[in-house]
Amino acid sequence: MDDCISLGIGEPDFDTPPDVINQAMQDVLQGYTHYAPAQGDPELLRLLSRQLSRETGLDILESNLVATPGGMGALSAALQAVLEPGDEVLIPEPYFPAYKAHVIMAGGTVVPVPTTFDTGFTLRPQDLEQAVTAKTKALILNSPNNPTGNVLDAETLDALAEIVRDRQLIVLSDEVYDRMVFEGRFESIVTRPGMAEQTVVIKSCSKTFAMTGWRVGYAFGPEWLMPQMIKVVNYATTCVNSPGQRAALAALRMDQSPFIAMAESFQRRVGLLWKRLQEMPGILCHRPAGSFYLFPDISKVNPDSKDFALSLLEEEKVLVIPGAAFGQSGEGCVRIAGTVGEEKLEKAMDRLQRFVHKDQ
Repeated sequence: MDDCISLGIGEPDFDTPPDVINQAMQDVLQGYTHYAPAQGDPELLRLLSRQLSRETGLDILESNLVATPGGMGALSAALQAVLEPGDEVLIPEPYFPAYKAHVIMAGGTVVPVPTTFDTGFTLRPQDLEQAVTAKTKALILNSPNNPTGNVLDAETLDALAEIVRDRQLIVLSDEVYDRMVFEGRFESIVTRPGMAEQTVVIKSCSKTFAMTGWRVGYAFGPEWLMPQMIKVVNYATTCVNSPGQRAALAALRMDQSPFIAMAESFQRRVGLLWKRLQEMPGILCHRPAGSFYLFPDISKVNPDSKDFALSLLEEEKVLVIPGAAFGQSGEGCVRIAGTVGEEKLEKAMDRLQRFVHKDQ
């Protein structure tokens, strides 16, 4: 489709910085073209151990880390390591659609925990507690959240941790947008008392370092679980590609100002989009606290999110993702990704405004 503006895919439009590419190329020329250890490049694991220990205040040992093919590789390995057939996994809605597929492939059963627009799509502890059954094995948390941009605050994390400890659940904490928090500060459930023994933290270079195509993620978790996750990675993928791990190492070591500037750009874009949406009749939107997504309620314009998205695409050539794709709680909303420049975003909002006004 000519002249289409895609606000669909959640991929930064920034390229990997030249310093990262050049260092990775130099490492390739030095022979980093062979299998890496299944757990990951030892040099990368050492650096991650130091940085994560400093960031979390926990003692993150190299033996408790694993490099994976993107964040999804870590999620898949964790689920396959912990789930038995029929085990239930609680997933707050709206949620990234791949979660459901990975739970099913690992033999588990997805139990959605609804949230609402009125609460900013924040998971309420009482709703989590009511969803737990004798078959519940794990909880997937995603903060900052895709698709809503919600960031769990300290009080909510404390309350959720108490429930998880009491019910002896495993938490898979997807934190791939942790460097993109615009209001307050990022906190992880793994830092709550006792939670290091019940939490696998999943992170990725894709969004943080504009490295989506390199496919490098990583995870850390308790000593009793990580050797089993490493086995899954070993047999499923052998290892993460060596050049990608060297690129990740370069990104972690370099001056972080390009990545800080990228996050600041996303913050400006999110602010621009939110401001424009506020001006459109029939559309409601919470200002995201993190990520580069907005999840406006468009139900007063059209309660069918798929029909809304298809009509917008056909009539105005603007692509957004129907909220129903993220679970029943997402119906009546659409996801907008601020992954194009501000000029294109303004143009897309002009088109959306015209689309919304056409029946006024």
